[in-house]
Amino acid sequence: MSQVANSIYQRVTQRSFGQLSTGQATTLYTLTNRHGMQVSVTNYGAIVVSVFTPDRTGRMADVVLGYDCAADYEEDSYYLGAVVGRYAGRIENGVIEVEGQTHQLTLNAPDSQLHGGPNAFNKQLWQAKSNQNDCSSAVCFTLVSPDGDNGFPGDVTVKVLYTLTDDNELTVEYTGVTNKATLLNLTQHSYFNLAGHNSGNIHNHQVQINADSFLPMTERAYPTGQIKSVAGTVHDFTKLKTLAEDIDGDDEQIKIGLGYDNYWLTNTDALSGDTFSARVVDPDTGRSLTIYTDQPSIILYTANYIDGSHVGKNNFTYQQRAALCLEPQRANNREYGPSLANTLLTPQQSFYSKNRYCFGVV
Repeated sequence: MSQVANSIYQRVTQRSFGQLSTGQATTLYTLTNRHGMQVSVTNYGAIVVSVFTPDRTGRMADVVLGYDCAADYEEDSYYLGAVVGRYAGRIENGVIEVEGQTHQLTLNAPDSQLHGGPNAFNKQLWQAKSNQNDCSSAVCFTLVSPDGDNGFPGDVTVKVLYTLTDDNELTVEYTGVTNKATLLNLTQHSYFNLAGHNSGNIHNHQVQINADSFLPMTERAYPTGQIKSVAGTVHDFTKLKTLAEDIDGDDEQIKIGLGYDNYWLTNTDALSGDTFSARVVDPDTGRSLTIYTDQPSIILYTANYIDGSHVGKNNFTYQQRAALCLEPQRANNREYGPSLANTLLTPQQSFYSKNRYCFGVV
């Protein structure tokens, strides 16, 4: 599948992805480009199920962790491939204040709400519409989150547009509107292993993050409020660095997270789009992933809590550090650091973000 003739393939195809426990049917949409790269996404959770991309020899492999049917995603606790919302990350005690009013959110973790609460965006059936043209294919997912959903105020309508181009680029665009002031912090939670989803750990992957500072976290996994320079720390990814160098070291932050699990604050040139926010290289296959985003912070998470309890695609059991996540989001910025106020969404100001995942070889 190294070259696909334009006359013999469809850029967007769809098939059943199985039934949910509610009896609702789900659909899998597969986007294909001229070079044979394929991205499959489902209307359950707006989840990225698979990404087939070539290595330096042209061999295709699926480079994201996932499952074979929607029912398995219902049982998933790792947010594999999901759109996370309304709020990506932890909110301490599930308490927020919006325009002077306090709201108690639904808790789904000890003393916190995590990733939007129980039955959040990743556990919802989205409306879908696909389209294609001569140089790209796309699927747009839409979800309406009602006032009071997991404790958040306001009706919020979110759209996520996935577009695959002939440049082997997957673009993820988010829009959000509300009728009442609320919080919105979205991210894409795909787990990448550029050697292939079933190839073991990612210790040999090389990572670069265009950020001069990061946010330390407490033992309870909340940002301390500090903004710290990466210089002289194991969190310095200003140049390509192999994860194995420090992922099992004695650094306090590494011990707290059982690996990497922090926010980095991206530099100004990344925010402007002049250069990338993060990139990953697998030296064994030559596959690379370069991320461009307009979001001011990005999490590097090295799948530290995957424990072998979930069987993934092709009956493969995922283990600790089987992949890495790079999660762009707006929960933090260089001016105010970690603050819920960074994610305020009002009826007067809609939310838009564009994120580009560029796959290549080195």
